Amino acid sequence: MTKAGSAQIPVANRLEKALCAFADILGGAPSCIPAMAAVASPSYHAVESQSFLIVAKDGDTPFFLRLGLDEVADLVDGEAAFAAAVRFHQLGAAPQPLGYDAVSRTTLFTALGNDWKAANIDDLMQPETIMRLVGIQKEIAAGAPLGRSWSVFDGITHLCEIVTAGAMDLPGDAEWMLSWMAPIRQAIEASGIDVKPAHGDPHSSNVMLGPNGAIQLVDFDLAADIDPYYQLGVQMNELYQFESQMKPLLEMHDGTFSERAFNRCRAYAAADDLYWALRSLVLELRSPPRGIEFLKYAGWRFLRCRMLLGHPNFEAKLRDL
Repeated sequence: MTKAGSAQIPVANRLEKALCAFADILGGAPSCIPAMAAVASPSYHAVESQSFLIVAKDGDTPFFLRLGLDEVADLVDGEAAFAAAVRFHQLGAAPQPLGYDAVSRTTLFTALGNDWKAANIDDLMQPETIMRLVGIQKEIAAGAPLGRSWSVFDGITHLCEIVTAGAMDLPGDAEWMLSWMAPIRQAIEASGIDVKPAHGDPHSSNVMLGPNGAIQLVDFDLAADIDPYYQLGVQMNELYQFESQMKPLLEMHDGTFSERAFNRCRAYAAADDLYWALRSLVLELRSPPRGIEFLKYAGWRFLRCRMLLGHPNFEAKLRDL
């Protein structure tokens, strides 16, 4: 345990600033316990932030402090993420955000209890659970715009610039994968895009499961006004191996199945795999040695991207958007 006033952890200075910034909320002499270990492969869990439980003198842990890492400071809009967290909490879909400190890039939340856990893929494959999650996502999408738009294709362009400047090694077929992004984007934009507010990062580890089937979303760094089929395509891609398993999720989301909407989801899935492969390389390039397997995770996302792009009917899917 690290008490305020000590300097026993690498991020101690920023943590001290955060504790001072939130002193009116935290009270005197809080103690901090690291909340979770970072694991890039296979779950990409807690690798872009460091989190702490804030322990009061009476031993309770009512607060959760999330400190964004320097390595992704240029990739994250902390103010926008906090605003999204506030919005989602008002809908009952997220823990209560209590404050954001731009200097230390930390966000303070009320802590979920010990009876909550991060979801895994098996959890979200349960029909009742995924139905509740999709319902939450649709409620968010029905609200007013968040005011920040985001595109996975713009994200890929930005990450490519960073990786290229850092002379990171790329797979031999990286240019081939990248060459697909322009026609995918053109096909999607030609079919029309209706952006809506979204959590934007539906990986299972960003979904918390609680008592009586309760669900809360966490990690709002990618929350933005986006094409909802991007989020849905990402979700399909993580949860299911076969397209026959994915299709009912679209029907659950839309109330009906459309081949064009499904093809749109699958096109987004390929782009998302490339995006996260590149983002993992950025973390490998910038991060100090911490034993986190960014290259392994990047390799897996590159593999899944090339498998989808190389499927015999992928080009036909684009033509049918």
